[in-house]
Amino acid sequence: MRYITKLAETEDEYLGLRRLNHRVFALEVGQHEPTHDEVLPDRYEQKSRYLISLHCGAVIGMLAIQDRPPFSIEQRLEDISLLERLRGRKLEVRLLAIDPEHRNRMVMAELLGTMIELAIAEGYEVLLISGIEERLSMYRKFGFEAVGPPVPSGKARYVPMLLSLSEMPARIREDIERWRRRTGSGA
Repeated sequence: MRYITKLAETEDEYLGLRRLNHRVFALEVGQHEPTHDEVLPDRYEQKSRYLISLHCGAVIGMLAIQDRPPFSIEQRLEDISLLERLRGRKLEVRLLAIDPEHRNRMVMAELLGTMIELAIAEGYEVLLISGIEERLSMYRKFGFEAVGPPVPSGKARYVPMLLSLSEMPARIREDIERWRRRTGSGA
């Protein structure tokens, strides 16, 4: 299968990511109540950029990035001064969502690899996430560390986590390099 990963630009792409947001975070995860129009806008949409994965023109994967406080992770931290104490430019990564029919290593690698390349190219040093508790092992494989206990949000529980890009595991850098060679992409 061929996937295209890019920043969302068109109104159709934004509508597609809002629909995917609804399918994953309202219907599957239960963080939000389902809506009658099956569209779930992101409350941080005005200050976020969205990496999307397209298949046959449809948005089948997404993640949001933003670097302007307030960060959504602040709602999940016992001590928000932690963010002030962190050195370096911070990028919050949110709303990682992949359509269940397209959940495979390639889509995940393209979204995360593109996001990490973009973060490094733009001079970010720390990635912030709120990881779903059931998927902590996946986040830890990427080098993310919990900085607080799980916090409920709807039916889901999220763990505030961070990753210093300079401390990203070597195997993740090698995976990104393999992905870059295989797909012909590059910074």
